[in-house]
Amino acid sequence: MNTRLACFIGWSNTGKTGFVESLARYLTDRSISCGALKCVRHEGSFNLPGKDSTRFFEAGAGAALVSETETLRMTKTPPVWDRIWAASQFPAARVILIEGRIVEGAVRVLVGGPAEDESGLKQPLAGFDVLISGHSNLAARARAAGLDVFDPEDSESFAERYLTGDTMEDRTLIVTTGGIEVPLNPFVKETIENVVLGMLKPLKKTDLDGQIVITIGPAKK
Repeated sequence: MNTRLACFIGWSNTGKTGFVESLARYLTDRSISCGALKCVRHEGSFNLPGKDSTRFFEAGAGAALVSETETLRMTKTPPVWDRIWAASQFPAARVILIEGRIVEGAVRVLVGGPAEDESGLKQPLAGFDVLISGHSNLAARARAAGLDVFDPEDSESFAERYLTGDTMEDRTLIVTTGGIEVPLNPFVKETIENVVLGMLKPLKKTDLDGQIVITIGPAKK
């Protein structure tokens, strides 16, 4: 299964959580399974001291606290993690939404909130694919830089554009070298899609839904 990932970055109180919440509700209403990761910076533990699940966790075991309505699973976070680890937290999810961290291969979304120009953003526009903003001047600047722009109240259009469209499972991908087809596993296919579409997206006169042909000639000797 080709899991779609979207990462959301912005200052506190800019609407990141509300936008992710709206996306989760939109996807769930359409029976599209999704997971959401909230990345925090503090060093404290979420485990309550002395509780049974905390004791299991501190002893080195993965732990889960299970009730009739929800399950809270606790595992050690690796020092460095990527989209593969994120996807492993929600094995059945078709979409994973990550707030507070960028991972390679995900749609990179910058949430502007009240910012009216680029100086008010948490990070520069250049590192992102999408801007969420209701300010026309900032939106125009982002489009000129090659970003897609969505209104904070238009999570549905964002979902349809980036999260519910076709995947590499629905497209034909053939790579040849020296006239011989190279076998590709699902991870490599997904990586090629993310890299190629990510590079072409800011360019004008590109049809990302059509056939894409890239030819690399032989190395000069």
